[in-house]
Amino acid sequence: MHSVGGTISVLSGTVTTPGETSSFSMMQTNITYFPRYNFIENENSSVSVGAPIGAGIGIASNMYGDDAGVSFAFDLPLVVDYNLGFKSTSEISNYFGGYFGVGFGYYHVSITGSQYSNFDGSTYGPLVRGGVRIGSANESWGDHGLTIGLFYKKGLEETKFNTFGFNVLYDF
Repeated sequence: MHSVGGTISVLSGTVTTPGETSSFSMMQTNITYFPRYNFIENENSSVSVGAPIGAGIGIASNMYGDDAGVSFAFDLPLVVDYNLGFKSTSEISNYFGGYFGVGFGYYHVSITGSQYSNFDGSTYGPLVRGGVRIGSANESWGDHGLTIGLFYKKGLEETKFNTFGFNVLYDF
């Protein structure tokens, strides 16, 4: 099963630059592609493994100050989800469902043109996620749907970045 769409992530933590330690928080948008494979299925649910990978270019700004720069980011998580209802399997015919799951993710942001341009921008750690899936009785949608989800990742690296995210994906 596959989905494509967009993700907005907010990374926050403490960054040390030469002579200064400061709070840092930035928002990054990514285009996301999410392949997943169901390895356990029953009538109305499934357990799947997937990789909602993302990449994006944008303006990164420190939400605690006036600093901004151009950023390139990529997100490489691996997740295991419990899926219920719509899109839990390819045969489900109702129009509402959801999921919740856990995983591990790696996120990297390269920033240029800011005081943090030498900042590594990498964070990795365990994550939790959940969301809803919505279909339509409209024939033009066919068996396609929309997934709206949230996630939280706790960083294990030295800066211990916390990442909160929101995504909207088109399921096909």
